[in-house]
Amino acid sequence: MIEVKGLYKEFDGRPVLEDINIQFRDGECSLIIGASGSGKTVLLKNLVGLYEPDKGDILYGDRNFTRMKFGERKLFRKEMGMLFQESALFDFATVEENIMFPMDFFTDWSLEQKLDRVNFCLKRVNLENSNKLYPAQLSGGMQKRVGIARAIALNPKYLFCDEPNSGLDPTTAIVIDRLIQEITQEYKITTVVNTHDMNSVMEIGDHIGFIHKGHLLWEGSNKEIMDTDCQPLNDFVFANNLARQLKRNR
Repeated sequence: MIEVKGLYKEFDGRPVLEDINIQFRDGECSLIIGASGSGKTVLLKNLVGLYEPDKGDILYGDRNFTRMKFGERKLFRKEMGMLFQESALFDFATVEENIMFPMDFFTDWSLEQKLDRVNFCLKRVNLENSNKLYPAQLSGGMQKRVGIARAIALNPKYLFCDEPNSGLDPTTAIVIDRLIQEITQEYKITTVVNTHDMNSVMEIGDHIGFIHKGHLLWEGSNKEIMDTDCQPLNDFVFANNLARQLKRNR
């Protein structure tokens, strides 16, 4: 479990996150939702150590991530997997080499061990025999799946996904959502997903936190979200549903 306690973050004197308190449980897909600029990406970057909170604590089980020294954090990051918004694959490297990257950085495995793990991860995301392809040869959905394969390469306890459906068509987005959900449940991972996609919320949202102007205004399940009396959340949900309907009617 990940627990965020009293987290604050500001930039140039401007508060971006204020007194965030939230838990992300094992074996669940927890979604952070909110409009652009709400602070959800800043929260995710604090969780993985790309930003440092100005105040507050982030606990992974009984380990306080915010109090760890550099060497401790480097070791701990072996337990984290990250799927970036644009997949962030290395264009100059093959699929195989991209997935091997965290193994090269964090392990002393033999080449045979790394290849075995690459093939396992590719099979898990339904991309067998794509080892020697380059990112430019892959569709957007395939690139996302390679990104997921790389994220789970070290068999992480924690998986972080930043807008995993960005740039994908609705059908492919559902495939990616379900893959993230399956991997979370299968390996009992603690998964945190940043998204503004209401389809993702309704498909895989075990636990949802809504951030509005730097504040956590609402928490609940995807079954509870449609009955909330939180007006900013209702506005967000309605705006997303309306935009999706207009897109379909074009």
